[in-house]
Amino acid sequence: MYVETKNQGGGLTDGPFNLAVDCGAPGWSYAVVGYTANLVRATHGTTLTNLGTGRYDVTFPTSINNCAYEATVGDPGHNLVFNPNGVYTGSGPGARTVYIETKNIGGGLSAGIPFHLAVICPSAANVKIAVVGASGLPARGSALTSSFRASTGQYTLATSQPLPACAVIATRGSVNTSVPFDPATVEITAGPAPNTTGIQVRQLLFFGGNLASESFHAAMIC
Repeated sequence: MYVETKNQGGGLTDGPFNLAVDCGAPGWSYAVVGYTANLVRATHGTTLTNLGTGRYDVTFPTSINNCAYEATVGDPGHNLVFNPNGVYTGSGPGARTVYIETKNIGGGLSAGIPFHLAVICPSAANVKIAVVGASGLPARGSALTSSFRASTGQYTLATSQPLPACAVIATRGSVNTSVPFDPATVEITAGPAPNTTGIQVRQLLFFGGNLASESFHAAMIC
């Protein structure tokens, strides 16, 4: 796998990152969508509906309504995605569907942005998930996993196991069928104890880059 980290101006910038690869193990589902709103590869039985500019429904063969929806901009093959953009998730109209929006760095819906989507459920082995509202209260998640908001845009997730050897990933997304209207970045920070991780949510630089309280989906993979 090849990875580039960029600033919002599009320049390559050194930065730490956590990476999860989803190939459809039990408790996981996935979809990769290309530049022309085409479903390149996915969990068997998955379908894609293009709802309009930068808006999609991805429907899986089984219910995923208690899961976390993690997504990132990414080429479906071996090429680069030159322009930095964002992808945001939420619940679709049914229990098997994820709603997706792709947006440019100015916050506008944009077509032609390829993305990778991982749906991670509480039944997945060695994984804890949390879908957290802007207030810091969890809307759903794994057993013995909790969350709270320490201050504006600063959240802490706590689990029943140590996390130093784990990967933590997170996506700005709504906790229900509401559109994730406000685009933001979601970054992983240190937690106050070994069984915790921090989550920091910020506005895009176009809107000032300030800390902002917004809902998100997170997965802690060990």
